[in-house]
Parts: sequence; structure tokens; C-alpha cells
Amino acid sequence: MLFKKKHPNKEYLKFIESVSNEYKKIGVCFEFRNHPISKENPKETPDHYGIFAYWVANKLKDLKGCNILDVGNTKTANLLNSINHNINALVLEKPIDDISNVNWTIHDISKKLNFIDNTFDIFTSPSSLHLVGQGRYGDNKDPLALINFIEELKRVMKDGSKMYLLLPLGKDQLLYGYHFIYSFETIKKIFKEWTVMDYMVDDEVKFGFNKTHSKKEKRFDQDTDISNFEIGQYKIIYLEFKKNNYLDQTS
Repeated sequence: MLFKKKHPNKEYLKFIESVSNEYKKIGVCFEFRNHPISKENPKETPDHYGIFAYWVANKLKDLKGCNILDVGNTKTANLLNSINHNINALVLEKPIDDISNVNWTIHDISKKLNFIDNTFDIFTSPSSLHLVGQGRYGDNKDPLALINFIEELKRVMKDGSKMYLLLPLGKDQLLYGYHFIYSFETIKKIFKEWTVMDYMVDDEVKFGFNKTHSKKEKRFDQDTDISNFEIGQYKIIYLEFKKNNYLDQTS
């Protein structure tokens, strides 16, 4: 049992007496039960999905009507972004959503995308691309899934379009059946048709087999040094890219 110990009976009876007397004045009567003690931590630090959602929303705050392709963003972030933009979210299972204008499309991104060339202005994907092809979420196991998806992404994104990613930053590794980890240099090589415009590293947590919390005063910086990282260790890096124009890529 998660909850076992109850509040002292004397304290409980005094509390409900006060509640009963006060709410009777407005014609409200409650049923009472002494619930087991629950102590919660009042500190709530935004996780990397929340940080990513804020970071992207801040980047797009002066834009409206963008065609956005998404893979792996939180449902809440997609719902909020759909207020000002046209969202096409690729999912493996459709959520129950009859309130927003998000176009939820069931699609395994190891397969070709069903969009015409030069369709999208923005691509968003937090903590997802390093997972594709590993079969963790019912997708097909495919060692080339990410490479093939990037080719498709290049096709459906407009020249000059923006891409916002959240990826694990560490020494280049494949934890088979789990995910890839990339160095900053490798990230730039994988997305060679795109230029890094901005990025930040989240120092709150160093993930891995032994998760550690940072003692730095500031949570975010641009320190991509991974020289002291061990196997499986990584931090979160948030990246903004701009797609190079076709002429730039062929020159």
C-alpha cells in the first residue's frame, strides 16, 4: 500500500467540525473520510519536454499559420501549438482528441512520408529521433530508419525551414534496443543539410546507468564537452536548425 498511516483522529475530528460548520452557512454538506497521510514534494522542476515546449513556443511567438510536422512532441504541446499553426503529428496510435485542430496521422517514420515536396515550414521532435528503428514503441526494427527519415525530411521541408530537436548528447554510442547517443560533432554530420542556428545543453541531469544531478548554479549553457562521460551517460541538448537552400547544398 502506498498510503498506510492515517491522520490522528483528534486532529481529523477538529478539522471536519470546522469545515462542516463553515460550509453549512452556504448550504453545503460534505461527507467525510480520514484519508491516509499523503506528503508531496512542493518543488516541481520543468522536465525536458516542458523546456522544449517553452523553447519552441518562444521561438515561434511572432509567427502564425506555419505548417508544422511533428514526431514525438507531447500531446499538450501539439494542442497548444495548433492554436496558431497547422500541426501534422505523426504517431503510432491516435490519441482521443476532439478539441484541437491537430492532424494526428498514424505513421511509422521508418517508412516514406505521405506528403508532397516542400510542404512544411517547421519540424519539431523532442527526444524521439534517436529512438526510431529500435522497436521500443511498436515501430519496425530498422538500423537505417533515422538516415532514411532524414532524407524524407529533406524532401518535405521547405528551403529555409526550421527544425527543433531534443537529443541525447554524449559519446557516440548505440544502446541496441534502447537508443542512440550522439556527440555534437556527429549531430552536425547527420544533419549535414541543415545549419545549427542555436542550441543549449541541459545540465540539470546526466542520464545513464548511474543518473547524477548537476551542482552548477545555472541549468542551461552551451558546454558540449563530453570527455568525462562514461558508456551510457548523456545530457539533453536542444537544437535549432535551418535548412540550407538547394543552391547552397549543390554549390
